[in-house]
Amino acid sequence: MTKLHNNILSFLVVVGLFAVSGCSDDVAEYMGTWRRIPAGDSIYRGFTLGGNGIAASVNLSTTQYNTWHRKRDTLCLSGKRFTDTSVVAFTDTFLVKKITHDSLVLLSDKEKLRFARE
Repeated sequence: MTKLHNNILSFLVVVGLFAVSGCSDDVAEYMGTWRRIPAGDSIYRGFTLGGNGIAASVNLSTTQYNTWHRKRDTLCLSGKRFTDTSVVAFTDTFLVKKITHDSLVLLSDKEKLRFARE
């Protein structure tokens, strides 16, 4: 190959890498502890989204989040719900309406949920 061909090939490889990285499904912006707004009482309720898809409930006595994942504009939280008589596995799926460094807005089948980052 000529030097010109090598330079063109190198340029195309670099452009391709930038294009692929720009399309990544970045989950880091979701990680952290999210508090529901309005809280309704003095104890805030919410969840923590950690690395490796680990999730945890915050002050939710009947809901235990274990895992989470995001694909495009969908956030899924999975875990267990506790009643007086049973434990039920579940996965809640939300449409991500908005996310910024300090706020998260999710749409469920029933309602719009607003959260603030702790």
